[in-house]
Amino acid sequence: MSFRAVKEELSHYFQRKISLTIIVIFIVLIGLLARLFYLQVIGYSSFLELSDTNRIRISKVLAERGFILDRNGKILVKNAPTYELVITKEDVVDLDGLLDNISKQVYLDVASTKEIIRKSYFYQPTVISRGLTFEQTAYFLEHSADFIGLSIDLRSMREYYDGVSLSQLIGYLGEVTSADIDLDASNQSRYGETIGKNGIEKLYEDNLRGFDGARQVQVDSFGRLTKILVTKDPVPGSNLYLTIDYELQKFISDSLVGRRGSVVVMDIEDFSVLSLVSSPSYDLRFFSPFILKADWNNLLTNPDKPLLNRAIAGAYPPGSIYKVLMALTGLMEGVITEDTKFKCTGNYILNRNFNYHCWKRSGHGEINLQRALAVSCDVYFYNLGRLLDIDIMQKYSNLFSLGRLTGIDIPNEKKGFFPSREWKKKRKNEVWFPGETIITSIGQGYTITTPMQVAVMMGSIFNGGKVYKPRVVDRIISNIDNKTTVLTPEELDSIEIPEKFVKIITAGLVDSVYKAGGTSRRAAISYRTKDIAGKTSTAQVVSLKKTEGMKDSEIPELWRDHSWFTAVFPADNPRYVIVVMVENGGSGGKTSAPLGGQIVKKMKELGYVKKN
Repeated sequence: MSFRAVKEELSHYFQRKISLTIIVIFIVLIGLLARLFYLQVIGYSSFLELSDTNRIRISKVLAERGFILDRNGKILVKNAPTYELVITKEDVVDLDGLLDNISKQVYLDVASTKEIIRKSYFYQPTVISRGLTFEQTAYFLEHSADFIGLSIDLRSMREYYDGVSLSQLIGYLGEVTSADIDLDASNQSRYGETIGKNGIEKLYEDNLRGFDGARQVQVDSFGRLTKILVTKDPVPGSNLYLTIDYELQKFISDSLVGRRGSVVVMDIEDFSVLSLVSSPSYDLRFFSPFILKADWNNLLTNPDKPLLNRAIAGAYPPGSIYKVLMALTGLMEGVITEDTKFKCTGNYILNRNFNYHCWKRSGHGEINLQRALAVSCDVYFYNLGRLLDIDIMQKYSNLFSLGRLTGIDIPNEKKGFFPSREWKKKRKNEVWFPGETIITSIGQGYTITTPMQVAVMMGSIFNGGKVYKPRVVDRIISNIDNKTTVLTPEELDSIEIPEKFVKIITAGLVDSVYKAGGTSRRAAISYRTKDIAGKTSTAQVVSLKKTEGMKDSEIPELWRDHSWFTAVFPADNPRYVIVVMVENGGSGGKTSAPLGGQIVKKMKELGYVKKN
């Protein structure tokens, strides 16, 4: 091949290479232009949004919770500032390392904290620790470069005037859970925030929480705030005024220290609750700003159950205080009058085979209703129970709240239990026996009540037959327009009770406090005036056979009888009802009646009852 031919061949080869290179470059250029077009035109909106998300963020501004005040305007619960550690997970480079470093400075449950952060919303700051000290706050601010993704926020926590005597009533705040988020119709709850978990804080959550605001801010590449752009102010929650009198509540709470029990004091005209105490209690300050796991476990495992609100969820046999309702039922049904007498020999014989004792083994002799109430004669009410039978007793018991919820505005109320023929047949496939009516007639057997139910029973009898829903909140004052919403009594049932019947029962209960032989004599403040109409109860916990022959001091504490006392006062025109219940307190006359008398004395000092 000639030199010319070789030269031409090489020339064609390089031309092809150049053309191919030009084509490749052209294709790449077209691709780049297409990508640029996509980024600048087609994807502009989405990438702008992504850019703004990293540069501009919207964060929630939590509303202040409303205050809680007593009936006289005393602030019981308010808010105090607290510094909190907050993490935005999108800003974090190494979450495990970050949490490990944080846990060296503050208490942190790393495993649960990671789970909360994982569940948090996109670019949603999540609180991981509350209640920072000044030193801790200063440390994190000084070493902020070592904690990328972490910030400090100033928020509020609950501050209590008295965290002990009010704890069962007010309730505590706790971390928002997935269940709380699912149930939140307002869609305001987020992980890392707190919400009412018990008591008034829970039931009135929607009123107390207010409406959250929002803040649009600019941040740097590390997620640190550089500028606040727009702010929408939050609206504080409403303030709650309770029906509770703090001074009375504190007095009763102190009186129950060292005992397991509860006290309810209620106005019988509208069922507003002046005091509701459960003992033992716990300190709400353990929960603010958060409760340590060890403290929480101690509350859960404490055998005295301080978390149990005994006033509305403690269930006990009522014992002899049930005789008050038995007396009314007998009068209403016409099976007895005030003059009806039965002979008490200390025993009641049923069908010649079954012997039911009176608490006074020597007997009370011929006795009428007024005296039977005063000395709490069991045999009188055995006879009355046989005349009424269980069906009538169930009807009146349910009407006066026994065996059903009272509807009080505190969560976790228990409805107790009152038996019936139908229940026993369905539950045990057995008929109802006459002997079961006899023991039910003195408040024993299957019957279980709460102190709140006894208060409703007594209040309804002595106000003439109106059964209202008890309440602890009197009014709600909005922080939006300062509007006041007064909560009015809600009538659940009613029956017209002749005034004569109320006077007959009142006379028996007055005699119980002021006459010789009365079981409630230790409730008397003074014998110059008869202003308390009361009834004691010593309710069995175990069979009498188990404690037969034992001295009181020898009986194991948990086998000892429950001690009850209930009263209305002033006796000449009843306005208030009091219920005292001491678990395993023994005799109602020895334990609960004196406390009841001291409460009435305190109410006189506070101006509720006219001093004589």
